[in-house]
Amino acid sequence: MLPKISKVFIRRRWLDFRNGHSIYLAFLLTFVNFILITYNFAIKQLPFGLGDYMSLPLFILIFVSLYGPAAIILGVWHRKHQYSVENEALLRQNWMWAWIMQYQIRLIKGKTNPKEDDLVISYLNDVLVRTNKSELVGQDDNINPLSEGKGDDKK
Repeated sequence: MLPKISKVFIRRRWLDFRNGHSIYLAFLLTFVNFILITYNFAIKQLPFGLGDYMSLPLFILIFVSLYGPAAIILGVWHRKHQYSVENEALLRQNWMWAWIMQYQIRLIKGKTNPKEDDLVISYLNDVLVRTNKSELVGQDDNINPLSEGKGDDKK
């Protein structure tokens, strides 16, 4: 009998597959395809016989030396001008961020309860453990709460 595979496991593998495919494999294949198509349809078809003298390796060197810096310049522009727009759009859909921010505001106002505190701390600790950051998990027994009127603000 086959072991039961959870839906979460399958969904995570599907996410891993899509990321590996689209970010790395498909990018590499489409970039190579782009270079070959450009060479075959643009360079080899040029008048004046230029296509007869430019070999594929020479074209790749020239292409990468021009295309690489142009792509980097566009990437810098995108990072400086477009990321803030994309991040804002993503934050508007991020329920976890909204939940944690709402909790922090309530915490600052003194409106949280111990059950809610434990729930948030447990959730965040689980995230840290799952992402191999368990050294960052808070140890509540090491925290010394400040007493009323006994802080270090006396000068």
